[in-house]
Amino acid sequence: MINRRQRPDGGSRNIYLLATSNIPDPYINVLAHLFQHKNPTSVNFVKIVERGSAYTEANEQIHSIYAQIVKLMEALASGTYPRKVDGEVQPHSIGQKAAEQYSALLDKLLRVETRMVTVDWGDLDRELGKFLADDQAIFDVTTLKKNLLVDVVSLLISRDCLEFYSFDLGKAPQYFDDRELIHSLNPDSYSYRRISDSPHVAAARKRMVARSATLRSLLFSASTVGASVILIQFLLSNSWADKLVVAIATAASIVSLIFVLRREDR
Repeated sequence: MINRRQRPDGGSRNIYLLATSNIPDPYINVLAHLFQHKNPTSVNFVKIVERGSAYTEANEQIHSIYAQIVKLMEALASGTYPRKVDGEVQPHSIGQKAAEQYSALLDKLLRVETRMVTVDWGDLDRELGKFLADDQAIFDVTTLKKNLLVDVVSLLISRDCLEFYSFDLGKAPQYFDDRELIHSLNPDSYSYRRISDSPHVAAARKRMVARSATLRSLLFSASTVGASVILIQFLLSNSWADKLVVAIATAASIVSLIFVLRREDR
């Protein structure tokens, strides 16, 4: 199995695009970048059903999001963007070169395997684990709401997955139209950021790994000492060895507790 922390850049990928926004524009940017750089073999549009929300409504929403993406991409491929002017939608020309780029993108999207996936919030950890089974998953969290972003990122880090990304314009959106689509952007003005590269995320991951390793060590030590005590109790009861092992076990328990408490204070 490929270590998720050292996954090579080459090869095809399975994209899991976690969707919240009903606006198709951000997805266009993400898909354009992914098809250019990641060679996806499948694109999965994932909608998380939040607590108190209806599953049927969420399922309809994710299908609606995909339909809007395709509809906007078709307009772009024909050379226009439906820009709002004074409250009215008017077709705005984006130029032949951009139209050709979106035509090629639309063709790739329609050829690749696509799935609409609805995940209940309570099953999120388990479903993410399923997505990670083939070690080729990439997660896009560009449009996720903050509360869901925290949940997804925390669970992925706990599963040693660092392949989660966000398309960043570099500044807050101003126009909310074709002027902020990828064909209009200077390559230096945006980034497709791997969030796990953040020093703070890296520090949190190291802390989680260190605590996990410490717990495993403590469990192993406790099991070993416990087995020794039971063995001595049966074979050498009331001997000097019996008393020595009991003393060592007691000391080890105290030292382990102090060590854990000191780590919790950091």
